[in-house]
Parts: sequence; structure tokens; C-alpha cells
Amino acid sequence: MKNRSKKIVAIIGVLSILAVSVVMLTACNKSLDNNVEYKVEENGEITIVGYTDSTLIHEITIPDEIDGKPVTKVGAQGVVNAENLYTIYIGKNVKEIDTWAFTNLVGLGADEYGKNGKGFVVDPENPYFTAVDGVLFNKDMTELIYYPIRKGADIDNKMNVESYATYVIPEGVKSIRGKAFYHCYYLREVTLPSTLENIGEMAFFKCSELATPVLPEGLKTIGKDAFSYCTRTTEGDIKGFTSINIPASVESIGEFAFYNCRAIETITIYGKTEAQVEALQDDGTFGTKWYPTDNGRKIKTYKIVYA
Repeated sequence: MKNRSKKIVAIIGVLSILAVSVVMLTACNKSLDNNVEYKVEENGEITIVGYTDSTLIHEITIPDEIDGKPVTKVGAQGVVNAENLYTIYIGKNVKEIDTWAFTNLVGLGADEYGKNGKGFVVDPENPYFTAVDGVLFNKDMTELIYYPIRKGADIDNKMNVESYATYVIPEGVKSIRGKAFYHCYYLREVTLPSTLENIGEMAFFKCSELATPVLPEGLKTIGKDAFSYCTRTTEGDIKGFTSINIPASVESIGEFAFYNCRAIETITIYGKTEAQVEALQDDGTFGTKWYPTDNGRKIKTYKIVYA
């Protein structure tokens, strides 16, 4: 009986400690009037860690400072799932932005529906980032960080798409960061620069309306799930995601890079033989099922051409 009582007391003690820990962790995060949540790091700098309003606010500012401390980072899930957020202003001290920081902002960059959204706007004094026409880049514009989901699309107040977006990535960009075009449902065509070397993980994930992009010679890496769920078929004179040319310069392709790209009929691989591609698959340089699949299953109708 005594041993049982001791166990009960011990359990209650552990639960009490956990409860106090949860309260303490919750108390560490603070909120601004614009529903942006933040925490103070050990070095005295501030990280944006959350956003509590997903319906009413149309623009927010990541400030330069909070209580005299510099805001230097937007963490994972920093500002996400806010469907009516059209513009994000980024302060001059932000030097780090997580790849999940600004995902699922389906209204970002809107220019017809609701207030006139600008997408991303960066303080010109920020030495790490810049924005051009609402698109977020690193300062020297060698990396594209985020493309606003609604940029360039003409959508009426009933959410009917009048026209889809097209975008030309500026020359000089060497890398498209992971998740840069994540869930850009309204992007129909993208022109990749000749300077491009890297397409990051999930860079064009679920760009379901995207037509076949031209991968430039000089491209070296295609990340995991880079074009997953790009399912657009050809309809009349509207192009679909029906083929892909892999330049000879490509050194690695991540697993599931073209997962569920069911409309692809032809893959042309330049500068490599079938045996060389098989060897790259065997050693993991070309990842598991990098080629188009139908929900992971092989597509019998497409062909691979070695040129």
C-alpha cells in the first residue's frame, strides 16, 4: 500500500513539473499588437515564432526592434496560414529567415482582391535581404527566397481565376531556395535564368498549374520534391507539364523530384547514358524515384530519352 502511495505521489509530482514547464514555455513567447509572436534569444536578439491572426489583418511588419532588442530572425512557422495577409514588411535587422517562415499565405501579393497587396517589402537598410516587385531575394540577388502565392494572378471577388501568373526570374540568380514557390497554385509559367545552379527542396511543390519549365544548361542540383505535384495537362493552346529536359550539367536529383507529375510523357537526359543514370541511382546521387510517378507508382506511358 505504501509503495502504491509513493508511486501516486511521484506521478503527481511529475505531472506538476510538466504543467509548470508548459506554462513557463508559453510565457517565454510574447505577442505584439499586430498578432506577431516572438521570443528573446539568449544572445538578446529576437526571433519571430508565430502569428495568431489568420483572417482579418491584411499587412504586417516585422519590426526593426522590440523593447530595444533587434529582431534578427523569422523562425519556422513564423507567419503561416494567413489567407488574407497581402503584404509583409521586413525590418532592417532581419538576417535569417527559415524556409518554413512564410508558407501557405494564399493571399500574399494580391493586387485585385481586397487591399492592394505588395507581397514582400524590405527596409532598404537591411544588408541581408531585398525585394523586387514583391518577390523576396537575398541582398545580392543570387538567391530567390520567396515568391508571393497570389502575385501576378487576376482573381475576382468570388475567387474565380481570370488569368494565371507568369514570372521571369532575373538573370544572376543562382539558387531557388527550398519552398520558394511552395503552393503557388496560380503560377502558369516561369522562366529560369541561365545563371541558375540549384533548385531547392520543394521549390515548386504543388505548383499544380505550372507548365513545363526549361531547365538551363549550368543547373547542377534539383532538390527533393522540387517539382512534386506539378500536374498540369495540356488543354488546347494552354501548355502543360508534359515533358522535362535534364541538362548534362545536372549532377544530382533529389528523391521524388517529379513525384505525381502524371502528365509528363517524355524525359530527355542529356550527356549521360542509361548505364550512367542507373549508376547514379544506385549510389543515391539520383534519389529514390526521382522520375515522374503516379502517387509513387511507375507511369507506363512516359519514355526516357538519352541524348
